[in-house]
Amino acid sequence: MPSCYLQVYEKLTSVNKDYNYWKEYTSFYENYWGGPTSPYGIWFGNEYETFENTLADHLQVDRKELKQCLFIKENDDYYICPSELNENKQSYSYLVDNIIPLHWFLLFNENQKKVFKTHWGFGAIHYSSSISKCLDEISRINKIQNSNSDVETEFKINFNNLILDLLETNKWLKTFNSDGILILNYGDLLANFPQNSLDKEDSVRIMNDIIDLVKKNSFSDAETIFNFLIERWSKIEFSNQRNESNLNN
Repeated sequence: MPSCYLQVYEKLTSVNKDYNYWKEYTSFYENYWGGPTSPYGIWFGNEYETFENTLADHLQVDRKELKQCLFIKENDDYYICPSELNENKQSYSYLVDNIIPLHWFLLFNENQKKVFKTHWGFGAIHYSSSISKCLDEISRINKIQNSNSDVETEFKINFNNLILDLLETNKWLKTFNSDGILILNYGDLLANFPQNSLDKEDSVRIMNDIIDLVKKNSFSDAETIFNFLIERWSKIEFSNQRNESNLNN
């Protein structure tokens, strides 16, 4: 089932829980594979099993006791996304099938987009921002007042629901160190996107345009664009569900 991810990568030097373990893990992994974990990591045969056995020997733990993480490197600093819960019992990653929740687009801006393409004919879209910037963005959006009209339109109801979802994300982000990084990974939702369309995927820009229109009280224009975005992702969701149904038959 095609999925997307919203992932927190905490700065390794800010992690108190199992810091020494993760320091050894990232160092060993990078030396073993020649770099940090990759969205294109493909293991052949028993490659990964061999790696885990070698890692367990290096850490002097049983293979069953190994903890796993994804990690990235920014300006020589390591940022980790463990598969376990953080100190506040929160997951580092949200996974959603078939569609990207629209409020996730509000956490980023257009210049934070990265498109990755490979020789194998597939690619990826990531948006990346610091947690502190995301929290500031949520605060800014939450301050928008859209109650100048006495008429409670369908768009206003939907927009207010977006804000409520965004505030739930705000609670989640606050359980992590603010110097961490938040990444929106489109994942394998891109299976139905033509390769030449990845640069043109602009849902983040559209959501930011909607915010600007709401800020100006241009609700009619905002509703038109919002409905366009909903229709776009409804088609993508339907396409993913249809493909999944075909695979199961």
